[in-house]
Amino acid sequence: MIDEAVRMTLLVDNEGPADLTVEHGFSIWIESGEQRILFDTGQGAALEPNALRLGIDLSLANTLVLSHGHYDHTGGVARVLALNSHTRVLFGRGLGTPRFSCHPGHATRAIDIGDTVRHALRDLPAQRQCEITVPCFLAPSIGISGPIPRLSAFEDTGGPFFLDPEQHHPDGIVDELAMWFETRHGLVVLTGCCHAGLVNTIRHVRTFSGIERVHAIIGGLHLLNASTERLKQTIDFIADCAPDYLIPCHCTGKHVVEQLQQIFGSERVKSGQAGQQYVLG
Repeated sequence: MIDEAVRMTLLVDNEGPADLTVEHGFSIWIESGEQRILFDTGQGAALEPNALRLGIDLSLANTLVLSHGHYDHTGGVARVLALNSHTRVLFGRGLGTPRFSCHPGHATRAIDIGDTVRHALRDLPAQRQCEITVPCFLAPSIGISGPIPRLSAFEDTGGPFFLDPEQHHPDGIVDELAMWFETRHGLVVLTGCCHAGLVNTIRHVRTFSGIERVHAIIGGLHLLNASTERLKQTIDFIADCAPDYLIPCHCTGKHVVEQLQQIFGSERVKSGQAGQQYVLG
């Protein structure tokens, strides 16, 4: 178990106070012992100014973890690598795959990492890149999920995501990674967008870690377009997990956050926004 507290600072989110930059994106800074981890980078415009405002030095990151290959989680990668000459970048297989959002009634748009990020990663020395293909530990009691099995019948990726603009090949977003921290109070599970589904993600982390107790869940849950049935089953699962804290961010959906607060209480469900800091475990 981690002896030290896990300290997390939300750097980028869809919501935030007036003195911080907000954007549709997600990034969080994590400190635990000697570990300094940057998980995702938002679209790129908010990360550095918010970090400066919050007193966080991005050049001190030991590790940059990219939850999946969407622009709103990877847009700041090139800038982080320009500021930091030693951080390792961890990502799932297929991070750089071309990707498209194909909402009915809207123009198809590319939502992948883009060429600037591809070039920055291509130019990074091989020893500073690590493709995560299986669950593993970044440090004692700090885990990275690897590919998350999609076992629950009611969970999908949360949107009309495709690998081609003609919509012939659905995108399962199989590169998605989550993290977990094994604390004395239970698991702290961190998600980027949770395209694999919260139930799939928590079950996977529980299986690999061997820990059932969930202390906290933090990150995007991508329930904004969830069906009534999916939302009900997800809420039932959360009730069964009984986390001490649930901190939904980014792509969860305001109406879903409000529903979760009504059910579980505003003391347990804290709506995430840029600038918030948490000490967990």
